[in-house]
Amino acid sequence: MAIEKIGEFLGTAERKQREKEKRRESIINAAEHVILQRGFEAATMDEIAEHAELSKGTLYLYFKNKTALYLAICARGSEKLNRQFAKVLAADKTGIELVRMLGEIYLSFVKENPIYFNAFSFYESILDQEFLANNKMAHKCEENSREAMAFITRTLQIGMQDGSIDDSYDPKQLAVIIWASSRGIVQVAYLKSMGHHFKMIDDMDLDVESMITSFIQLLEKGMTKN
Repeated sequence: MAIEKIGEFLGTAERKQREKEKRRESIINAAEHVILQRGFEAATMDEIAEHAELSKGTLYLYFKNKTALYLAICARGSEKLNRQFAKVLAADKTGIELVRMLGEIYLSFVKENPIYFNAFSFYESILDQEFLANNKMAHKCEENSREAMAFITRTLQIGMQDGSIDDSYDPKQLAVIIWASSRGIVQVAYLKSMGHHFKMIDDMDLDVESMITSFIQLLEKGMTKN
């Protein structure tokens, strides 16, 4: 009888945990929708609670403010991106081909998921070290960033081993250079797609898509072993 009671208790606890996680995911879904429509600054916790069909009090049990929610969106987005990166590394390709595939996936991901790109940028803009050290979602975003960097580094190492990438480079240093330069070109492409006016680019009659293609080709040429 005691064993049955324990089983019932564990079953109930497990069900409640599943329900709690399901509600948490529905809140993040609602936050993504509202923030994408309204922007981070204009969106309110009231609107997010309403879209999630929850009371504001219940919402605060899960997330204490918009920053916590935005970091949860960042964590979700970076997990999705890393899953796509992981699939690339399983492909039977040369290292330079893998680097190209990672770049194409990243660019496509940003175009299809602007809410995640915004969340990534928001996380990177946080300078409060104490806040970052004590926030669970910030830790998750950092872990995911490290994993993404590891994927890039690994593709470079593969290329250096198979001869498709110049092995005179430090793969870790090169990975950071690729990441940093990619962020810049993607930022321009993203803002341009959102209607941001870049007079310099307009005056030079440059197309964002061709800029991205040229950027990827430039990376390949710079890394390819002669």
